[in-house]
Amino acid sequence: MIFKRSKKLNTPKKEKSNIFLTVKNTAFMFKYVFKYTPMFFWITVFVATTNAVWQVLSSIVYIKYIFDAIETGKAFKEIAIVTGVFALLIVVVNILNKWFWNVYIYRIQLKLQEGMQGELYMKARSLDQSCYDNPEFYNDFVWAIRESDGRVWSMMIDFENFLAGILSSVGVLSILWSMDKLVALICCTVSVVNLLFGMLRNKINYAKQQENQKIIRKGDYIKRVFYLAEYAKEIRQGNISEHLEEEYTAVLESKVSLIKRFAKKIVPLNVVSSLLTNKLLEFGVMGYLVVQYVVNPNVSLGSFSVGVTAVFNLYDRLTSITYFVTRFNEHSLYVEKFKKFLNYEPKVVSGIIPANDFESLELVDVKFSYNGEDDVIDNVNLKINKGEKIAFVGYNGAGKTTLIKVIMRLYDVTSGVVLYNGTDIKEYDLSSYRNKIGAVFQDHKLFAATVAENVLGDTVENESDYMTAKEALEIADFPIEQKLKNGLDTILTKEYSKEGTELSGGEQQKIAIARVFAKKCDLMILDEPSSALDPIAEYKLNQAITEKTKDKTVIFISHRLSTTRMADRIYMFDNGKIIEEGNHEELINKNGKYAEMFKIQAKKYENEKASKH
Repeated sequence: MIFKRSKKLNTPKKEKSNIFLTVKNTAFMFKYVFKYTPMFFWITVFVATTNAVWQVLSSIVYIKYIFDAIETGKAFKEIAIVTGVFALLIVVVNILNKWFWNVYIYRIQLKLQEGMQGELYMKARSLDQSCYDNPEFYNDFVWAIRESDGRVWSMMIDFENFLAGILSSVGVLSILWSMDKLVALICCTVSVVNLLFGMLRNKINYAKQQENQKIIRKGDYIKRVFYLAEYAKEIRQGNISEHLEEEYTAVLESKVSLIKRFAKKIVPLNVVSSLLTNKLLEFGVMGYLVVQYVVNPNVSLGSFSVGVTAVFNLYDRLTSITYFVTRFNEHSLYVEKFKKFLNYEPKVVSGIIPANDFESLELVDVKFSYNGEDDVIDNVNLKINKGEKIAFVGYNGAGKTTLIKVIMRLYDVTSGVVLYNGTDIKEYDLSSYRNKIGAVFQDHKLFAATVAENVLGDTVENESDYMTAKEALEIADFPIEQKLKNGLDTILTKEYSKEGTELSGGEQQKIAIARVFAKKCDLMILDEPSSALDPIAEYKLNQAITEKTKDKTVIFISHRLSTTRMADRIYMFDNGKIIEEGNHEELINKNGKYAEMFKIQAKKYENEKASKH
C-alpha cells in the first residue's frame, strides 16, 4: 500500500504568516531587484503612479468636467480642447503601458531569472549530500529552484498593481472629501471594514491552502505515475493501477470534504462582508447621493455623477488591494523557503590546503551514521597505497557505497579520521581534493548534452577535448561508430530534442566509466562498474581496466566477484564492518564469507552456461 487511505488527511504544519513577516520578506526580495535590475523598481513606481493619476483623471475629473460643462453651457471649443488633451493623454499612457508590459517587463524578467537562478545553482553545488536525505529541506529546495524564474517578477507586477490601487484610492477619497465629507467618511469606514474582512478571509483561505497542499501533492504524484515513462512497465503489472485509481478517488473526496468544511466559514463571512460594504455603498451612499442631488441645489450633475462613479471605483480599488495583500502573503511563504535555502550553512566545510597527487589513503577507526544513532560504517581501519587495486565486496546494505561517499567527503565521518597522503581530508580544499578522485557511482546519471560533454563533464573547447573523450570511450569499450550517428556531438536523451539518442543501461554505464578515464586521476573508484553489462562485456571491461590502470590506484565495489579477482587486496564487508581481508586466493583458502559468496556465484554461472548448451 503506497498510501494509507483516509478521507481526513493530516493537517500540514502551519507556516508562519503575518503582516510584519510579509513586509520583511517583500523587502528582502526587492534587494534582488535592486541588485540585478536597479531601475526596475523605480520604473515600476513611475508606471504605477502614472496609471493611478490617470485613473483618477479619466474616471473622476474628466467625467465631472463634462457633466458640469454641459449643465452650465460651456463653449464647444473649450470642451473639444479639454477632450483633445485627455485623448492625447490616453495615447501617451497606452504607449507607456504597452512598452512596460510587452517590452520592458520581459527583458527584465530574463535578467532577474539569469541572476537569481545563477545564485541558486551555485548554492545548490555547495549543499551537503545530507540535504537530499531530508525530505522537508529537499521539498523547499525544489520549490525555491522551480519558483525563482518568475516569483520576483510576479511580486513586482503585483507591487505595481497594489501601488496603483493605493494611490488611486487616495486620490478618489480626496475628491470625495472635497465634495462631501460624510460620503468620504462612510467610504473610509467601509474601506477599513472591507480590509478587515479581507484579511480575515485571507487568513481562512491561507489555512485552506495549507491543508490543500498535501492533498495536491498526493494527487500530483498519482498523475505523474500514469504519464512518466519510468513507471510505464510497472503499472502494467498486477493491479497497482486500480489501486492508484482508488487512491485518486480518495483524493477527490478529500478535496470535496475540505471545500465543504471551509465553506461553513467563508460563506457567512462573505454574506456579512457584502452587506456591510458593497450593499451599504450600493443602497446607503447611493440613496444619500440621490437625495442630495434632488434637495440640494448646490450639488451639480457633475458632482452627483462623480460621487456615484467614485464610490464604486473606490470599492473596486479596495477589493483589488485586498486581493494583492493575499498575493503578498503567498509570496512571503515562498520567500521563507528561498531564504531557508540561501541561508543554509554546509556542514561539510572546505579546508584550505590544495591536494597533491595521490600517494596513500588511510581510514583510522572510521564510523559513520546517517541519523546519528545507527552506525552504517563501524570502526573501519584500512590503508591503500599508490598503484594498488583494492576491492570492497559484500551483500547489499553492507556499507560499501556509503564508505565511498565518506572517502569522497560527500559526508563527514561521525568519528575517526580519513587521511589522504597522511593528512586529514578535512584540511584540504574540497574541490581540489575531489578533483584528485575519479568515481563511477552505482546510480550514475547522464545529462541532456552531447556524448563528449557527458564524458568530459565540461564544455568541449577544442580537438584535444574530442580526442580525450574518444580515447576514454574506447577504453570503456563503447561502440562509438554503431551508436552515435553524429559522433561525439550526438545529443543524449530526448529531453530537449527529438533527435536525441536513448542508450541501453549497459551503454550508459560505459559512458559513466569513460568519465573516470577522461578525468585522468591517480585514484579511481568504480562502484559496480559492470552491473549492467553482460559477461562478455564485463570481461572486456576488466581487461581494459587492468591494462589502462597499471600505474593508478583503483577501488572496486562489486557484487560480481569475477571482477575482484584482479585485486591486490579484498575487503569483505558485513553490517558496516570489515570481516575478512586478503587477496582472492587467501580468502578462498580461509573458506569464510567471501569463499561462500564466490562459490554461490560460480555455481550460478556454471548453471547458466549449462542451460545454454
